[in-house]
Amino acid sequence: MLIFLQVAVLILILVYKYSLESTNITFYPALRNSQDSEMDYENKKYETLTKYRGQKTKYIVYDCTKARNTSCSGWSDRIAGIMTTFIISILAKRQFLINFDTPCLLQDYVVPAHYDWRYNSSILVNRTSSYHYLKGRHYKKIDKYMFGGSDFNTYFKHDVDFLLMNWDFINEFRKRPNIAYDIPWITKYHQVDIYKHVYNLLFKLSSLSVHALNRHYRTKRRRNKIACAHIRIGENPNMPEIGTRNRPVPSLKVLWDYFDSLNKNEYDLFIASDTDGVKTFAKERYPENMIDTPGKITHIDQPYKNDPVEGFLKQLLDFYILSECDILVIPPKSGFSMLAAFIRNKDDGIFCLKKEELVPCSRYTMTDILPEGKFGIKLMGKIGKQRSTS
Repeated sequence: MLIFLQVAVLILILVYKYSLESTNITFYPALRNSQDSEMDYENKKYETLTKYRGQKTKYIVYDCTKARNTSCSGWSDRIAGIMTTFIISILAKRQFLINFDTPCLLQDYVVPAHYDWRYNSSILVNRTSSYHYLKGRHYKKIDKYMFGGSDFNTYFKHDVDFLLMNWDFINEFRKRPNIAYDIPWITKYHQVDIYKHVYNLLFKLSSLSVHALNRHYRTKRRRNKIACAHIRIGENPNMPEIGTRNRPVPSLKVLWDYFDSLNKNEYDLFIASDTDGVKTFAKERYPENMIDTPGKITHIDQPYKNDPVEGFLKQLLDFYILSECDILVIPPKSGFSMLAAFIRNKDDGIFCLKKEELVPCSRYTMTDILPEGKFGIKLMGKIGKQRSTS
């Protein structure tokens, strides 16, 4: 299945490049159905491209900028918002861009991989624009377009529409009428595989980030394997304004017992956390095996007194290290480590940390075992309940 999705993404790239050269707009036509012949596919592509020939280029822009003076939330919220905005751009037949400069310019740390998403204000010349704040429950402004199948362009009426979202709606998009024709891969592939391949379509580390990852991680590796965990406590003095955030705190004893059982000649160890105390304890317990990234723990949306740029790089390095781990332990409500699991190249080696136990899971089952989170099923159900009762 993964091979088919890789092929689908490659076709998406090639078709995008073809449409850019052949028309005055950028459009993402439907990918070929498996039963289509080569001729059927070419006819569909020609009909799609000629239908929109001559129209003025329009844009959908994911917008996380200092100029808006609003919260973009954390890394997983932003990537979920980028994914939703990307899908909306396909459905609206518009070019997709990212305008991201808080706490720093995104393309200084990750750059376009196969698709150039970088925003430039020059596109505003002689074009109309608008901004849509759709975070949290504000998404209900486009409820009928998101879930009911209405044309997004009856809501996004300007040449350049900026929007800020922070939810994943892949499972909701699957319910749209004609979605199997509009975006066939959204109906065929698992949520985690869609994230993995769209993420790799859009992003790769910049030379600055590659250098930092090599310097602070890869050159420090001493053993063949690495076991990692993400621990969220919510009581870091570096980030007092965040507080506990009603987050369930799992028992760490089961984690330390598991790390104790690993062969220390075989495994390096890594802990990503929002709390200095957890990392300090791990370094003292495993002084010869523990690897860390430089800088103070910082929430990228609420840096408090810390350097937000340093904090962003640290969080990005933590994220990529988690995505490379042979063993990855994920706590409840951790969109950050779930997202890292989504894009990793291994399906197994994942453990879900519940109250008093480590439960073996995989990229495909972790949202069932830990459902209450950014990408979980129960959370989406709660959103649906809020939508129907408010």
